[in-house]
Amino acid sequence: MHIIAFLGVVIGAIGVWYWRFKAMRDVGSDVVDAVGRARGAYRMHNFRKKAESSVLASVDDPALGAAIFLFALANEADSAAHLAGPEIRRQLTNIVPADKMDEFIAYAEWAAKSVIDARDCVRRFRPLWLDNLTTGERMELLDMAQAIAALTPNRTQTQTLAIEALDTALTK
Repeated sequence: MHIIAFLGVVIGAIGVWYWRFKAMRDVGSDVVDAVGRARGAYRMHNFRKKAESSVLASVDDPALGAAIFLFALANEADSAAHLAGPEIRRQLTNIVPADKMDEFIAYAEWAAKSVIDARDCVRRFRPLWLDNLTTGERMELLDMAQAIAALTPNRTQTQTLAIEALDTALTK
């Protein structure tokens, strides 16, 4: 009888330890899954940042950069987005040749849709503008930005911040 009781205790102990190891394995698996999800989220965030900036990375024309910035600035306020195209086209008539204007505007409008914040354009295009634009042309760009923001009855905070960032970037 003692042997049966001893076997029962041994089997019970094995069952308890098996249950404990299984619970620890489940916890470990949950931790590994959480780490994997966090790692995936981090990689997705980095990929998303690269994908968003890739459209802007290929721009090497300061006028095209300005047009993209102006469209991005207009997109900050929903009420000005539909008015921006003709106004930007009017402002760029002296800068862009007439035969390239449609393609220029179409590309700028498309590229601006991938811009989350107009200040990203300022950060990206600052070296391009500083290296290729004269002081007068920089002030012209600032005036263009203010004209686009003026299309909105109530200028948004993000538009104000973007214009301030542009002013700071172009004057230093």
